[in-house]
Formats: sequence, structure tokens, C-alpha cells
Amino acid sequence: MKNNIFRAILAVITAISLPLLISDKSMAKEMPPNLVIKSMYAGVAKIYGYNAVPRIYKPIRSGSNTGCGAMAPGNAIYCQIDHSIYITTDMVRMAYQYGDAALAYVVGHEYAHAMQNAYQFNSNNGSISELQADCLAGFYMAAVPNLVFDNQDIQEIRAFAYSLGDNNVWSQDHHGTPLQRVQAVTIGLGATNILACKI
Repeated sequence: MKNNIFRAILAVITAISLPLLISDKSMAKEMPPNLVIKSMYAGVAKIYGYNAVPRIYKPIRSGSNTGCGAMAPGNAIYCQIDHSIYITTDMVRMAYQYGDAALAYVVGHEYAHAMQNAYQFNSNNGSISELQADCLAGFYMAAVPNLVFDNQDIQEIRAFAYSLGDNNVWSQDHHGTPLQRVQAVTIGLGATNILACKI
């Protein structure tokens, strides 16, 4: 059943004919979650010259306490109060239904929120801020010097971004529609400058 859902999402993403804005760098192999998190985190910190680096916690169980309260199931957050990134173990499992690149996208998205906060780089509009974080995550994944994303990885990222979208446009927790999230991360993947994500 999950494979059928994954194939359907990939078919929708392929059908929307978004250009693949990153070249096939190599045939990268799946990496274990802790290595994906560590590598993505280190790569983005390097992009920023190791300035304003947030703490990142190894995947924690849902319900665990953070500086921003208990972690909701299947979630990842940037907590402004303690300048930290938290990812639940069930979010890691959700991401790996698509592949290791999907987890790199999660890390990039939450790191983007830390940088939005540190550099006042966002609009403070909920869904626009979230879409900008998707764009920045794409930029980070294309720019980090220590990771390689091939075309299969890009499809994993797009499919996962699509699955995380929602159509609750009037909700305070709206993060963007499925198509908007795919478009935002795709813009970032093809960007040569972080300003491509400026909204």
C-alpha cells in the first residue's frame, strides 16, 4: 500500500513537469539516519561560516521535552527559545519511507528556520516562512560540500515535500500546499545564491 502511495506521489510530481534543476552528481547510496543528520548539519554550518549554529539533538521520542515543550508525534522543529533543532524518531521513519535524502531535507528545513531567526530573513507570515525554509533546504542540499544528491535523491525529496503539503490554507499551521512545497524546494535546489529564497 505504501509503495502504491509513493508511486502515485512520484507520478503526480513527474506530471507537473517541474524541471530538474540539479545535475546527476553520482549514484549515492543510502546513509544511516545519524550520518545524514550529522553530515547535513555540518555542511550547512560550513555554508554560514559556523556562525549562529543551532544545537541539534539526535532523534528523540515523541512526547520528549524540549525548550519549546513536548514534541508532537511525527514532527521536527526549530525551537527559538533554546536555538535548537529537534527531530522525532517517527519523523525519521516517515522520511525513510522515501529515502535518506528526505531526512536531509528535514534537517535543512529546520536549520533554515534557525537562520531565518538569526538573520531576520523571513516574512513572519506562517506559510511563506515555511515555503522559504523549503527553498533554503533545497539550496543547502545543493550547496553542502560533504553530501552528494543524485536524481533519485531529488525525486525522494520532491515526493516527501509533496506528502508534507496541506490544503488547509486558513489554518495557522498551514505550511504550503503540496505543489507549493515541491516548487519551493525545487527553486532552492537550482539556486546559485541564497537570495533566490528571499521573499
